[in-house]
Amino acid sequence: DGDGDGDGAVEPIEGCSTQRKMRTVEPNTGKILLTNEDGKDLFDEIDLTVDDTLDSLRRMGDKYQVCAVGFSTFCMNFIAVDDKGNPVGKKATLSYACNTDEVASECRLLKSILGRQGQKTLYQRTGTPLHSGYALPQLRALYTNASTNQDDSGSNEENIVMWQTLASICLSRWQGTPFSNVSFSEASWTGLFNFRSCEWDKEAIALLPEAVRDTLPPLCDYSDKVNSVGGIGRMKGGVDSTPNPYWDRWPELRVGTSDVDGGTSFSGCKMFLGIGDGACANIGSWCGSCSKIAVTIGTSAAARVCLPLPANDEVLGRFVVPEGLFCYRVDREHVLIGGALTDGGSVIEWATDLLNLHDRCLFDKVMSEVGELLNSDYANIDRAPGSESRKSISVSPFLSGERSTGYREGACFCMMGLTRESKAADFLKASMEGVILRLGKILELIRINVEDGKGGGPRLMASGTGLERNGIWRQMLADCSGLEVELDTSVPEKTSFGCAMLALVAFETENKEGEDDSGSLYLGPYQELEPKGTPERSSPRLTFTEKYWVPAMEEQEKLIEGVSPLW
Repeated sequence: DGDGDGDGAVEPIEGCSTQRKMRTVEPNTGKILLTNEDGKDLFDEIDLTVDDTLDSLRRMGDKYQVCAVGFSTFCMNFIAVDDKGNPVGKKATLSYACNTDEVASECRLLKSILGRQGQKTLYQRTGTPLHSGYALPQLRALYTNASTNQDDSGSNEENIVMWQTLASICLSRWQGTPFSNVSFSEASWTGLFNFRSCEWDKEAIALLPEAVRDTLPPLCDYSDKVNSVGGIGRMKGGVDSTPNPYWDRWPELRVGTSDVDGGTSFSGCKMFLGIGDGACANIGSWCGSCSKIAVTIGTSAAARVCLPLPANDEVLGRFVVPEGLFCYRVDREHVLIGGALTDGGSVIEWATDLLNLHDRCLFDKVMSEVGELLNSDYANIDRAPGSESRKSISVSPFLSGERSTGYREGACFCMMGLTRESKAADFLKASMEGVILRLGKILELIRINVEDGKGGGPRLMASGTGLERNGIWRQMLADCSGLEVELDTSVPEKTSFGCAMLALVAFETENKEGEDDSGSLYLGPYQELEPKGTPERSSPRLTFTEKYWVPAMEEQEKLIEGVSPLW
């Protein structure tokens, strides 16, 4: 229950945060793991998480009423379902993590079909380049190889009635229907969505196999299609009167009684469509305007800025998507511009396995040595003014392929500069720097193309376990970018916090329909909000920005350009 004044309207309820850890994406293929190695069903695990949260609320008595449910999901994800709304099988799933030879081959074919100019115009309509991490080449590869992709689960195109997302499948299960709309936000991450007109891009759809075109889901803004737990089960080729099991399981999430029997005793719960986790993380990090850039390092990594660019607006017509960055819809009124790395914190996880640093004390010792090495490199620069060339280890951190900024197919991890004297700390430091340098390149492109309007440069708002737990990484980011990095410790889970913010604003906007025709959702109440506590700040050491990080970025660019022909 919020007070409606924006600041302070979203507060975490102590003791109600629940989670269930489950690996959801298969490396390289990018297939979504609908069932894990322990036999646990992905959607059942999501349901159990809702169970846990509602159980916690029930123990608090009548203190709270569930008015709205927001849904944040990793993007891109796309799952084929049959006529009953059930997933067809793992092979008929797509995600951002795809890096297979078959899909890379489809990318090359598409590039030859479109030509350089055709690729550019597609990029400017969809906000995404041609790349294995998007749905267009993945769908072409899936349907082209359908005859060889059949397995025991019957994962073939004949069973596919509709493509859905994780969020839309959950919502359709809960409300008792086979299918659900997909939000502009989730659709935008597929690379098939025209972010300027907010519809499936006609030219992109024309490049898909004919069997796919009629199976794409209907679209709307995340707040346009309001769902609730209904009393009737799923339709199976017609009307079905089977009771919906979620009606008794989750009475707090039911549709309002006025919608069921004409009563007015319960206003009902509103469930909103899914929103990309990157968009939620931005809002949860207080980054609702171009004066603040959200930088996240979790398993992956990203830097993003939110801009007010309404669909079909005159200003949007003049807007050019910066090459090397993406442009995704948050909602009908706003876009998210930035870049992402498939590998962020996963680089440290991989290096930990490779170097056998699983013992916590040993890991902490090596990480401490990383900090000492960085300070030593800085000190050597200070002692030798005018000697700005840096002899060190350079890394391309593409363990799972490259997204921003080059979007090169087949990219892989490369390291140059190892010697007999190189130790575990040298390896780990170079790997961490490789990630920071790619984020630095993304930030450079954002700053060149997006004016912050405040003077003095935008602020970097850090989030994700990689930055929250690792002060060395935060300092590297500040020094590399030349910008102050702020870590807000008052909000423990920024993606969920941002999702709750967006759900609240959608809820209040719907309740006040007709009172305000501004069309603005969160930028009004949330644009200039600041963290409540005092954030931890990492200030840039600008001397080292120029003398250490600029040459390091140049070396990394040379390495990537040198080895990329081999990819």
